Amino acid sequence: MNPNSPHTLVEFVEDAGCEAVEATSVVEAIQILETRLDIRTVFCDLDMRGSTAGMQLATLIRERWPPLELLMISSQPWDTSQIPARGVVLGKPFDRRKIVKAIQAFAA
Repeated sequence: MNPNSPHTLVEFVEDAGCEAVEATSVVEAIQILETRLDIRTVFCDLDMRGSTAGMQLATLIRERWPPLELLMISSQPWDTSQIPARGVVLGKPFDRRKIVKAIQAFAA
């Protein structure tokens, strides 16, 4: 498999040997987190259709669910002061091995 081939975020999570729970919006992600107590890591794309919704979600998660780990991807550089505590941002293009390794480290 080409490490830079297109993958969905779900595939990266599954490649890491973890169960993926997919949300298609910030509202849906919050609803899932409110009902699923078994989620330990949130993996999200900060480039959500030209909005800041991805970062808003990450900030909200850090405030409401401080123990959750945050793994984020973005094609844009982010000022490190904007990244929530313990949040990790990986850049695009995707490096499958690096993303899978990060997910596995959070899941351990």
